[in-house]
Amino acid sequence: MSTRARWLLLVLVPLAAAPLGVGRLYSAYYLNLVTWILIFGLFAAALDLALGYGGLVSFGHAGFFGLGAYAAALSLRHLAPSFWLAALMGILAAGALAALVGWFAIRTRGVYLAMLTFAFAQLFYEIAVKWVNVTGGSDGLPGGVRPRLGAGAFVLDLADKRHMYWLALLVVAAGCLAARRVVVSPFGRALVGIRESEERAAAIGIDVNRHKRVALVISGALSGLAGVLFAIHQNFVSPELLYFALSGEVVIIVVLGGLGTLYGALVGAVIAVGIKEVLSTWTDNWLVFLGALYVVCVMCFPQGLVRLAEGRRAPTT
Repeated sequence: MSTRARWLLLVLVPLAAAPLGVGRLYSAYYLNLVTWILIFGLFAAALDLALGYGGLVSFGHAGFFGLGAYAAALSLRHLAPSFWLAALMGILAAGALAALVGWFAIRTRGVYLAMLTFAFAQLFYEIAVKWVNVTGGSDGLPGGVRPRLGAGAFVLDLADKRHMYWLALLVVAAGCLAARRVVVSPFGRALVGIRESEERAAAIGIDVNRHKRVALVISGALSGLAGVLFAIHQNFVSPELLYFALSGEVVIIVVLGGLGTLYGALVGAVIAVGIKEVLSTWTDNWLVFLGALYVVCVMCFPQGLVRLAEGRRAPTT
């Protein structure tokens, strides 16, 4: 069995079996925690598509995530209690923002691209704080009626944590598979070529700016889908979903799992969200310990946990 398959089994089997467990594993608390892991795994995979494969350094991906969450919450409150409509609104809103950001930012590189994405995310954060009549301001916005999916005996009531978990698992799996199809396609291979050398890619006829814009839109749309799941799961959204701290957190998750792997995003989410939850129950100063742990991880294995495992396995294959 390949290293990639082992990592996938290590992550997906416990996730798929979570609602079937007994005792503490079956509790609402643990289902809530694993649902969070899934949502942030999809969010991290979306960033990895842009950062790990396209070399697009973004410090503002929380803007796409938060806008998708707000669009879904507003759709459920004011339009209809429909998951599909909420998902569509969230994806379109985040994708549109990514297209706007791409229009201004793609011609820049490195720190300039990172700062532009950061600036757009902070702009929407300020809008969320100030536009109280629509967003609820700094107090946040309660969600609408949680939707139901299916008919007859096959109904998912998303107010039920188990049903919400199964939906999240299916949506995250579909999102990660879609991202995987993108990176193994000719478009994805061209994107990797652009990451390695824009000049060489342009010399062989690749439209560098177009590929980078499309990659950012796909990444933004998937981030918005993760935001939709978050809004429905929590039944609440707030400006913190657009804040730069969340952008930094998801970058750490991607780096921890391994850039340019996609499935490493799920591994990173399991570790980062899990450790964050454990530390927060032990001490009020958990951020200090979590930050120190991240520093150690980056210093000791900057390629990520998945790359570290692949590197150790490589000489024996």
